[in-house]
Amino acid sequence: MWRGTGLPVRFLILDARSCLPILLAVLHWSWTTLIIGVVGTVFFGTISFFGLTLPAALRTGRRWLIGRRRTARPTWNRRRYS
Repeated sequence: MWRGTGLPVRFLILDARSCLPILLAVLHWSWTTLIIGVVGTVFFGTISFFGLTLPAALRTGRRWLIGRRRTARPTWNRRRYS
């Protein structure tokens, strides 16, 4: 009974979060909102296809943009109150 509670909510084949832009386009009908709705649905559907959520996709994009190496300073070299 409880085994499917951690799975994402789906509407037909799309993740439910990806249907939100289409809902916006249906409620406020214009060509601009239709294009925004289709682009948003394609974006959310793509990241859902790869198994990512929006925060995970943003982190992956940031890692791809900046690179794998993270520069850091040791705690004793940090300037704390400036």
